Amino acid sequence: MGIFDFFKNKKDSVSNNEDVASQFEKSEFFQAIQKYKDYIVLFIDMQLQGNYAPISAFEKPNGEIVGFLYVIGSDDSYSLSAEDAILKMEERFEKQLADNDILSYSILYHSQYNNDNNHTIAKQDNEFKGISIAFHFKDLLKGKIGMPYYFEGDELKFRGFTDLTAQENNILFNATPIAGKDYFAEREEVLPPTYENEIGVIIKKANTKNLSHTWCGVFGFESYRKSDGSNIIAQYFALVKTQGLKSQKNNLSFSEIEFQDLNFKAISQNENPITMFPVVKTDFSLDFETKEIVEWENVANLEAIISGRGRDTFGLWYFATDYAENKERYFSQKHININLSGIIFVLDIHEEDPNSEIKYSEDFTMYMPNNDLPNYACFDFIGQLEDYRESNFGENATRKNYLLEVRLITHSEMKDFFTIPMFVTQENMRFSELKKGMKLTGMFQLQGRIS
Repeated sequence: MGIFDFFKNKKDSVSNNEDVASQFEKSEFFQAIQKYKDYIVLFIDMQLQGNYAPISAFEKPNGEIVGFLYVIGSDDSYSLSAEDAILKMEERFEKQLADNDILSYSILYHSQYNNDNNHTIAKQDNEFKGISIAFHFKDLLKGKIGMPYYFEGDELKFRGFTDLTAQENNILFNATPIAGKDYFAEREEVLPPTYENEIGVIIKKANTKNLSHTWCGVFGFESYRKSDGSNIIAQYFALVKTQGLKSQKNNLSFSEIEFQDLNFKAISQNENPITMFPVVKTDFSLDFETKEIVEWENVANLEAIISGRGRDTFGLWYFATDYAENKERYFSQKHININLSGIIFVLDIHEEDPNSEIKYSEDFTMYMPNNDLPNYACFDFIGQLEDYRESNFGENATRKNYLLEVRLITHSEMKDFFTIPMFVTQENMRFSELKKGMKLTGMFQLQGRIS
């Protein structure tokens, strides 16, 4: 029967939902729920494509069915959990029902439903058992129905909604959404929680960020992605925990293992591992005024991107390698002195385009926010290589790495106005030989800590 495997001996009753059975005639319920058949088919198609986000739709007073979604904002920094999205959808629609703005609504989500009354939202991999629909038809019925599914090999199969007959299920699943139609005409952007603290620093939350790109900068993008980076990090986390220098602050445990030019730093909370990241050693420092802190909620609020102004002149933002232990200082001191360094993701030789109308001076240097990863404190740059040395770590002697001293801002009176150390692995270089004084270009992530 393809992906659908309906119960052939399904009873015509709706006994699995007492609300439906006692308050609503079966035929009336089917006539009401089939208004949303296109969204049922769309939701199944989303699952087959690996998208498990909840969706919803509502019925206007004129009978038109309109889809509604919560969408991530333009900076891609904050999303709602399925639980939060469903709750907000329900609150929104219940208010609209009470105000007579809509006639009905349906919310589709993945649940623990398995031909029973368990419509609990599925959160863990082993909890995904079925599709549930939370519905409310004005002055008639509010309730939930479910459709269990299962895997047979690599194939996902659905048994149909338990409270409907096989014939009714077939009517729903034979719906053909109109190609090109915008089925989610109403959307609401999910904005990150934001507030200004007592010293005038903006605190913004993020919950979609991680350090996978950072580790690609250390181990090489191709190698890290090919060799299962999560296992590499787990192995190094164990090494840092067992052999690293340890410290404690409140319920946080810090372990740090030192290599030639970078350290690996691990953080645990109440003995539970939370995060680990590389720290490039640096003596470069400058005075800094904090304007905004983007705190990573999904990492127990222990990591953050700090943005503001350096030397009272130019804009900066950086990944704070000391945020967990110095969070109170970041919140209470707007003017700080910071040490800065970088991890290079892409490195190439800068060559001027002879056809370009823009001509650069010999000492021209610059950096600007990277278009793809600005919220990770990533920058594109043209810099001058002031110095470099080989820099290896761990037991892997086959991969060459370097620590570069790169001038990013040329200042007429101060040579090291903004010249910072940057770590690069040879795998991320698009050329083979480094030379002092050469012009470089590429992308790097800026990191820093309070001096």
